[in-house]
Formats: sequence, C-alpha cells, structure tokens
Amino acid sequence: MPHASPSRGRFRPLLVALLGVLVLAGCSSAPSGGSGDGTPATPAASGTFPVTVEHKYGSTEITAEPKRVVTLGYTDPDALLAVGIAPVGIVDWFSQPPAGNKWLWQEQGFAGQTPEVVGVREEYQLEKIAALKPDLIIASYSGMTQEQYDQVSRIAPTVAQPEGFEDYTASWQVMTREITKAVGREQQGDELVAATEKKIADAKAAHPDWAQQTAVAVSYDTPNYFAFAGGDIKADLLAQLGFRAPEAITRAAAGTSEAQLSPEQAGEFDVDKLLVLAPTEAAKAEIEARPEFSRLTAVQQGRVLWMLSSERTEPLPAALSYGSVLSLPYALDKLVPKLEALPAAQG
Repeated sequence: MPHASPSRGRFRPLLVALLGVLVLAGCSSAPSGGSGDGTPATPAASGTFPVTVEHKYGSTEITAEPKRVVTLGYTDPDALLAVGIAPVGIVDWFSQPPAGNKWLWQEQGFAGQTPEVVGVREEYQLEKIAALKPDLIIASYSGMTQEQYDQVSRIAPTVAQPEGFEDYTASWQVMTREITKAVGREQQGDELVAATEKKIADAKAAHPDWAQQTAVAVSYDTPNYFAFAGGDIKADLLAQLGFRAPEAITRAAAGTSEAQLSPEQAGEFDVDKLLVLAPTEAAKAEIEARPEFSRLTAVQQGRVLWMLSSERTEPLPAALSYGSVLSLPYALDKLVPKLEALPAAQG
C-alpha cells in the first residue's frame, strides 16, 4: 500500500490483494536494540497534564494520563507502542490481519496483549469502542469524518487527523508527534523521530555510492506496471537513502505518488536497483515471464530485489508500506543488507 493511499476509493485491486496476504503466522521474535532500532522504548514517566492537541476537527483536551487508548488509524498503534503504551483497541485495515492483530515489529510493545478489533478500515463499531471504556481515542492516520468524530468523541476525548493536511498525507513525523503529545510523551516522541531520522541518515552516509545510482519500486497489475514516486513512503525512503528517481517516472507521476506505465514503457524503470513488490510466488513468476520485464538490463544483471508480501517471517513490504516510527527502523534493518547484496551495474 502506498503510504498516502488508503483513502476512500483509492485502493487499486493489486494493492488490496497485497494487503490481503500480508499475514504473520507463528511469529514470536521481536526486533532487537533500543528505540533507535524500532524497539518500543521503556515507558517514561507521565507528562504534565492537561494537554491540548489541535487537529482537523478542532482541539481536544486530555486532562489526565490516558490508561486505556483505542486507535482508529492505520499506523496509529506504533507511536503509542514506541513510548510504552499498548492500545486496547485497534481497527483492522487488512482482509486478513496479522496473527494476534500484531505485526512483527509491534510484538514487543504489546508484550503478549491482544488488542480488540473495533472496526474495519473506516467503519467503526461504536459499541465495541464504548465497551473497552477508553479514556482516549486516536484517529491520526485515518479518514475519519466529522460525523464519525462527533460520534466517537461522545465516548472519550478524541484526537483526529493532524490539522493542515489532507487525510493520509501527514508524515510519520507529524503523526508521531501528535500522538505522543496526546499521551503526555511529547519529548519522547521528538527523541524517537530524531533517532529514526538518524538511522536513515547513517545508512545514507555509509553508502555514498548510492547517490550515483537510480532506484525505483514497482508493482504489476495486469496489464500495467505501477512505479512509486515521491509522496509514497517507499519512494521517499529510497530518496532519503541517496538514490535518484528516474526523471521519466517523476514526470509520469505528475505530482501523484505513483506512475502508471504500460508494458511498452517498462524501460522507464530499468534502473540500478529495481525493487519489485508481488503478493505471491505465482505473481512473481507471472511478472518474470513478461517479455518486456525479462528484457530489462537490471533483470538480466540480477539487480532486482523481490519483495513478496506473502513472506511470513520477514514482512519487509508490510513494514515499508506501514511507514511508522516503529516499522521504518525494522524495514531499514532488512532493506539495507538486501540493497548492499545487489550487484553493481555492468557496462
């Protein structure tokens, strides 16, 4: 899923299929390292209350440290988990949610707890939310409407989407800061953002040669390819690591987060490092069999990084698409070695 594209009517069939197979089965390991590696931080002392958070539908005052938090946004749980708070309720954004409703990078933060599912995508089950007796509801990375806000805010103080942004377009930094402020951990949120940004910057500094290379992430949905561009978390991360995006892809995207390319235009993503997202091994085989794909120099020289969303023990595509203060460090730990292992372009 592109980072900024879960909004109404914008799910393409392939990306919905990708979400449908992003399943984690039997995953019990947790990420290693401190908060800079994506591991949830040790719970900090509660902040000073009350705090007031400005958002799309006004402002919300939180008078005391929240003990039971429900999240309604796509990536909202991660900022809470990163500061040691496990939400008691979440929304299911996937046709098949991960095992225990937890992604691998979230396991340690939930510490064995299983959050209650209180809705599917943008359809909330008010009775379930109320039954959890939350003292705070967060819908930062969501498409919550004014009507829905009015409904859930009668249950508990509610923090909606960040003000000044269209739905699903606020950066992970903005959302991390909004969410951590709401639970009195604003300073800790700033530290987490800085640590994650440093991790990205350190990876870039360790690979100065990447600045001389092009890279792009693509998917395939018969009969066209889709190349991710600026505004998509995968494209943005590649740029932050130093890679250049092909100018033709940027032009074709025309200010959106992806460019649709016909098979005849496949040469536009013949780059130094080609990342291909596919839902299954069968889908990978279908793409590999495409004549225009097999003719690419990057393919012939083995410079393709396949990312299968059916991979259960290393959900890199899910972590990249999730694009949160927890999932990005996890994704970097997996992605950087894979990029390093790709051969250099020949000739």
